[in-house]
Amino acid sequence: MTIQYDGTDFHGWQVQAKGRTVQGDIENVLSIIYPEEKITVLGAGRTDAGVHALGLTANVKLPSKLSANELMKALNGNLNQDVRIDSAGVVEDDFHARFSATAREYEYRLVKAFSPITRNYTTLLKWNINKNLLNDCAKILVGEHDFTSFCKATAEVENKICTVFDSKWDEANEMIIFTIKANRFLQHMVRYLVGTMLEVARGRYTLEDFQNLLTNEKSKPVVVRAPAQGLLLKKVYYE
Repeated sequence: MTIQYDGTDFHGWQVQAKGRTVQGDIENVLSIIYPEEKITVLGAGRTDAGVHALGLTANVKLPSKLSANELMKALNGNLNQDVRIDSAGVVEDDFHARFSATAREYEYRLVKAFSPITRNYTTLLKWNINKNLLNDCAKILVGEHDFTSFCKATAEVENKICTVFDSKWDEANEMIIFTIKANRFLQHMVRYLVGTMLEVARGRYTLEDFQNLLTNEKSKPVVVRAPAQGLLLKKVYYE
């Protein structure tokens, strides 16, 4: 399934002990459609509370009593309007939404002027910034790096090495948009990158400070985390 959702009212993708989650909503509906089955939906990633998605991929093993199209319609007919299944299809048994993915692409959206219409989907840029410095930072990210400094300290992963395929800042329609594509992402990674790049662009940190954080050198500056609502999982890639 390819899923889009407005993350405003969710405590993230992954099911938790308390709070509404995207995975939980979908599993609840599937449990109504398939009451005899133990339902587990596997997602390509775990977005944080308040983060949105245009194209998160997920898979689930189910009996074939409904076609993929019928299942999609049944899900959309029962899900709340802040979640939608855009497409559904049958895959091979060894497909895994997370481990079969070759890359993910995120966007982070900043606006120069506050708008009540976009307040849940963008972050207000509060300072004058040097956009050239933003792109200087973005260029440094391309390649393989250990992102230990740019993830949640308690992230439960064996290693924190990621390969970034593309990283850039653009300006369009009164927005300043950061796009990053990588083989994998760590918890809070994009938000830490954006927040820290903005510190460079507003003159509080130097480009060398950013480089030192990326190489995990001892550095007086610390990473800064941008708010959740500006972040959007745009696409998950497969071979």
